[in-house]
Amino acid sequence: MRVCNLASGSSGNCTYIESEKTRILVDNGKPLSYIFDALNELKIAPETISAILITHEHSDHIKGIEKFARAYNTKVYAHIEISEIVKNQIHIPSELFYFYDTDFYIEDLHIEPFPLPHDSKFCVGYKISENDAVVSICTDLGHFSDETFEAVKSSALIYLEANYDPEMLMSYPNYPPFLKRRINGPKGHLSNLNCAKAIERLVHSGTRLVVLSHISEHSNTVNLAISTIANYLESKNIIPNVNIRLDIAHHEHRGTIFRINPTIK
Repeated sequence: MRVCNLASGSSGNCTYIESEKTRILVDNGKPLSYIFDALNELKIAPETISAILITHEHSDHIKGIEKFARAYNTKVYAHIEISEIVKNQIHIPSELFYFYDTDFYIEDLHIEPFPLPHDSKFCVGYKISENDAVVSICTDLGHFSDETFEAVKSSALIYLEANYDPEMLMSYPNYPPFLKRRINGPKGHLSNLNCAKAIERLVHSGTRLVVLSHISEHSNTVNLAISTIANYLESKNIIPNVNIRLDIAHHEHRGTIFRINPTIK
């Protein structure tokens, strides 16, 4: 399995996942030209994308889907709970929509959606498997619950939200109080420290690679996210780059290309 985040943050989100037989995107909140160029860097023709999976209906996750799906006749998958919202926001032929309420397959990829606590109509993460090679997308969540842990534990690679630093959030002058409460709430976003606590649990489940994602441009920095998380993990005797590798999903350019190989039996 080959995996690469193409963009992550409030300006747009998109992750590329490729198996032996299929290619998919998780979300698409970027302009068509941006995604075209990002896929071109990976030497991927956009018309070979089999499907786009939607996590939830917020614009930074779906605003690029309509033009992409229309241009390349791409199927769009979303949870049945947001079917009406999605159909009102993404105007594509009905035969391109697939609405699910349980796990499903796209060729050789097993797709297992799981609910996330976020202030949208309905938000999911995805556990995506090619045989026993497992990648999870877990962003846009206000807290990391036991149910979320059970859904993603033991994944080889997890894209996990590290959205904000509480002090930066509360001191940012352009956010009104209600927005700060929303971000900091149990259905908002995950702070650096809460991300670190989630990683602590995940390391003990066998995860060895976490990509810090959806890092805020206004209430966080890459360096602050890494230092906060690394310091917490070290206090728990979990050493970055020894016990766990931390990587970054970027706002405006693609991230690291990862290859997740199934176990040879």
